[in-house]
Amino acid sequence: MNSKITLKSSIGILAILYLVGAVGIGYKLIPGLAALTSIHLLISFLFLVFWHEKKNVVFWLWLMVAYLLGTLVEYLGVQYGFLFGHYEYGPNMRPAIAGTPVIIGINWILLSYCFTRVVARWAPRNFSLFVIAAISATLMTAFDVLIEPVAIELNFWSWDNVRVPLTNYAGWWIVSLALNFAFVKMGVDKGKNPIAIWILAFQLFFFIFVYTVRVV
Repeated sequence: MNSKITLKSSIGILAILYLVGAVGIGYKLIPGLAALTSIHLLISFLFLVFWHEKKNVVFWLWLMVAYLLGTLVEYLGVQYGFLFGHYEYGPNMRPAIAGTPVIIGINWILLSYCFTRVVARWAPRNFSLFVIAAISATLMTAFDVLIEPVAIELNFWSWDNVRVPLTNYAGWWIVSLALNFAFVKMGVDKGKNPIAIWILAFQLFFFIFVYTVRVV
C-alpha cells in the first residue's frame, strides 16, 4: 500500500513540474523558467533511477556508458560538427563544459531508457533485440523532429544555418540505436519501472504543448 502511495506521489510531483514548466514557459508566465531545464531533467532522472527495480552492476554500467557516449557525441558535434552538424548550445542549457551541457548525457539516458523500455514491453516476442532497438531509435528520432523547433525557440540550442540539417536526424538515429541496443542486450529492460512511461508521457506533453503555444 505504501509503495503505491509513494508511486502516486512521485507521478504527482512530476506531473506538477511538467505542467508548471509547460504552461509557464509556453505562455511566458515565469521569466527565467527555461533556465531551470537542467534541474528539471535531473529530477526526472532521479525518479527514473529510484523506481528502477533491478539496480545491479549492469544497470549502473549502462547508465555510465549511456551518459559518456551521449556527452561525447554532443561534444564532438559542438566542437567539430561531427555526426549531427554544426550547432551550439544556448544559456538555458547551462552549466556546460567546452560548450557541452553537463546534463545532456542525462537527457540521452532518459529518452533511450523510456522509449526502449516501452517498445520492449509491447513488442511481440518474436522481435529481435536489434528490431526493438531500431524501432525505439526511430521513435526517438521522430520525437527529435518535435523537439528541435521548441528547443530553438527556447534558446536551448541553435544551428549555424538556422534550419535543422538532415544529418542531425541521421546522427540521432545512429546514437539512439547504439544506446537502445545496449539497453536490451544488457537486459536493463528486464527490471520493472512503473514511472518510465509517465516520464515519457510528460515529456511528450511538454513539447507538444510548447510547440502548439510558442512555435505554431
